[in-house]
Amino acid sequence: MTETVECELCHKPIRSAVARARRIGSRCWRKLAPAQRAAIRRDPGLVRAVLTRPVPTADGQLPLEEQDLAQ
Repeated sequence: MTETVECELCHKPIRSAVARARRIGSRCWRKLAPAQRAAIRRDPGLVRAVLTRPVPTADGQLPLEEQDLAQ
């Protein structure tokens, strides 16, 4: 019996062996831009680490500085 693997993006079960290797389902894979696909192919472990990192807490405001507004 094979282990059930979930897509890192949508958390639905993955059936394809290729999709299981990259841990991103075919539906989500097709939605990614070519540059995003290339980044995942280069280092899938790094991408998974970023996806599983918790979102920082914030008060809802973007931290803008005066120098950011001058551009």
